Amino acid sequence: MREAFYRQLGEHRFESLPPTAGPWSPHAQHAGPPAALLAREIMAHEGRPEMRLSDFRLDVLGPIPLALLDIEVRTVRGGRSMELLEATAVAKGAAVAVARAWRIVRTPQDYPVLPHTGQHEGGPVPGAEAGVGGNWLQMHGAHVDGYLSAVEWRIVTGGPATDGTAVAWGRQRGQLVEGEDPSPWERALVVADSGSGLTMAVDPRHHAYINCDLHVALHREPVGEWVRMDSRALASPGHGGLVQTHFADTEGELGTGLQTMFAQAARS
Repeated sequence: MREAFYRQLGEHRFESLPPTAGPWSPHAQHAGPPAALLAREIMAHEGRPEMRLSDFRLDVLGPIPLALLDIEVRTVRGGRSMELLEATAVAKGAAVAVARAWRIVRTPQDYPVLPHTGQHEGGPVPGAEAGVGGNWLQMHGAHVDGYLSAVEWRIVTGGPATDGTAVAWGRQRGQLVEGEDPSPWERALVVADSGSGLTMAVDPRHHAYINCDLHVALHREPVGEWVRMDSRALASPGHGGLVQTHFADTEGELGTGLQTMFAQAARS
């Protein structure tokens, strides 16, 4: 098994390990692992078994260094049925990422199944022969010894350097926090931020296409290790960019994701 993304050193302190390194620098983290770590801390904060995480919004405040992360969690709005929580990651004395999430009482078992639930099918995970470059993402000039080699992919259609769309199955190859199994939400968030990488249609040497946030809403928790992502990248000259993702697992549809993109000429 691959090395974990983090090692816990204290109640809310974590050492960032090499697999967190993103594709553009060995010194800055991919946003997937920090997103999952902040969700882990939110779920653990004064948790109640009758409630579940329903959506998660990450705002990246700047490059997240491979450094000690201290996580601060607070309840923004408490309640018997719905709670809004906020978690902040602090590195080297500065906030580097902040997340907000709603915890909502679970839907009862006898609640009606709405007509479009399960409209997007998941299906089986493709065999090991699928994928790009040995089942990890190949990106020109990327740092491959961190996150890119810590997550396994099975590409169904599209992918980087194609038409800005991708259907792919992904799973993390190691633990999120050393010594514990990742939760379903954590597994989803580790790969969710890769929507923009899977659909990278521009040459990063000439055009930047980088997300400043990640918003994921799931109507149920994923089952199993693999998460299916059906993603498409959009950019409107003179306006902005966006990546949309539908998530599924082997049992069917899970929910949706959005990333707001910084789409500009690359800085020389």
